[in-house]
Amino acid sequence: MKTHKNGIMVLAVMIVLAIATGALAAKEQYVDKSNWETLKGLMPDVALNWVKSGDMVVRYSTLDYDPGKVLPEWVLESKMENIGKYTLTENKAIVETATGNPPRFIKGIPFPDVKLNDPDGGAKVIWNGFYMRNANGSLSNELEVKFFGRKTGYERTILCDWFSKPFDGYEPARSEPNPNNFESVNQILIKSPYDMAGTAMMTWKYRTDKENMLYGYVPAIRRVRRLTPSGRSDALFGSDYAQDDGGYVAYDGAVNYFNWKIIGEGEVLGGFISTKPTLVTRNKAGHWDFNFKNDGPIQWSFEKKREKNSGAPWFVDSAVWAKRPVWIVEGIPKDIYYNYGRQIFYIDKETHCCYWKVIDDRTGKHWKTLWYYWSMGQDAEKTVSWNAMLITTILDERMQHATCQDGNRRYRCGVDLNSNQFSLSGFTALCK
Repeated sequence: MKTHKNGIMVLAVMIVLAIATGALAAKEQYVDKSNWETLKGLMPDVALNWVKSGDMVVRYSTLDYDPGKVLPEWVLESKMENIGKYTLTENKAIVETATGNPPRFIKGIPFPDVKLNDPDGGAKVIWNGFYMRNANGSLSNELEVKFFGRKTGYERTILCDWFSKPFDGYEPARSEPNPNNFESVNQILIKSPYDMAGTAMMTWKYRTDKENMLYGYVPAIRRVRRLTPSGRSDALFGSDYAQDDGGYVAYDGAVNYFNWKIIGEGEVLGGFISTKPTLVTRNKAGHWDFNFKNDGPIQWSFEKKREKNSGAPWFVDSAVWAKRPVWIVEGIPKDIYYNYGRQIFYIDKETHCCYWKVIDDRTGKHWKTLWYYWSMGQDAEKTVSWNAMLITTILDERMQHATCQDGNRRYRCGVDLNSNQFSLSGFTALCK
């Protein structure tokens, strides 16, 4: 049986499950500390221990749709059109295979044909994750950043606006002027509480191997400051997140900052908000809104009246966990001053979205775990598809403290964002 250090079995998973439960035919079951062995080989070891200890109850089910097909049409088309079309340079920049030149525009996903034994396979998986977010067009979302402690339970919330504009991957962006050769740009702006309102960060990400540009705005000095790339591993706004923990692939830095390697493949439980796609509707401005109310209420563990120490407060108990095929990717930072050490990513082979990230410190000891709850969106006619990184949670295992990004207040795809908003002057004006 083939395994790796973090416990994902890549062979004989079906046999393990059949022996453990004999109930694979059931559509849905709840797995807790009484039957935790059901999930052996389907979760990272650190997550399986949560179930074993009673911290987490898993609603183990199947989805009523195929997430690999509920994707924007240009992504589905690119899975055929882009086979062998692109490759990577020594510095992990994307170039055309035929010419060795940077492409003028990439439609959908650049590397639909990743192979297990490809030395550049890990970097290609990460690039695909970047482009999967881009493929959803410009995003304008309102996030609640929730803080939790093991002893304190729910602590507080920071309310933010998040904006992201792609210049590649998103088919309607093909005609967008891109003199700076951006891959994407994004911003996060804090709206409350009052003492943090106006604090913001902006990132410029490039399609080449050029270093990402990171800027911060602090209301006290009323100026935009450039931040260092190594600072992307520092705590973000006092949370358990680092700046690089963002994005659809649980990493939001430059690809060439890390050494990447595919260390396995298999199946893992991925978190979803519902067994059905979320209904998306077009608003008067032409943007696509996710209608999460149709999925039923999101039930957090901290909202339940539970016995003392009976469970951790940072889990979404109403979430559905379903088996998905994944690449298991190792990322090791090149910068000796980067706070994180080895990271292990579990990334869907078909949707190119991450489910889990296990983070070690620089000495090789486990430090944090990050996981996602996804929402795949379709309109009523099933002709338009998007996906949403709806909820992510990161847990500092040593401090027993967690932070969650919850986007169910407002999540919009295909938004018309003006590029000037992402200039230095536009960023400053946004923050004031």
